[in-house]
Amino acid sequence: MIRDNRKIFPLLVILGMLFTVSTLHAEMKITLKDGKVINVPVKKEDVQSVEFGSESGKTEKVLAEKTIRIQSAKYGNVSFELGNELGYKQYFCNAGPALIKKCNGHDKCKIIVGSTICGDPYPGRGKYLYVEYTCGNKLKRAKNTQTEVMVLKCP
Repeated sequence: MIRDNRKIFPLLVILGMLFTVSTLHAEMKITLKDGKVINVPVKKEDVQSVEFGSESGKTEKVLAEKTIRIQSAKYGNVSFELGNELGYKQYFCNAGPALIKKCNGHDKCKIIVGSTICGDPYPGRGKYLYVEYTCGNKLKRAKNTQTEVMVLKCP
């Protein structure tokens, strides 16, 4: 009895892929300084973020799904002085860039609330840090006063 190996080979390849997929989630290729390329198996739960170069030459970063992603952040306060049609003045600086750099991609982030974040927009007065961030698909909000430690979590 003669078997046609052309029919058996694709079946073996498919079976091999099924067994491999159940144990290996991804393979990362790393190019060393000397040009040598090594392959490293990686489990999905071990990946925090992935950076890659785009066609424009800019480095892009893809974050793991269940990590902190800052949506907006501002530091300061309001004054109920008459000054505009709202009846109060706002004294805030944009804390977003500092918090994105410090917290994005982490599952927990501690921030000492103070003027080191983005300056002092309202000298001599009490201020707050307001943060909106996502954890997966869930939007979260946090508010702390100056000199407190804000803790953002993404369980």
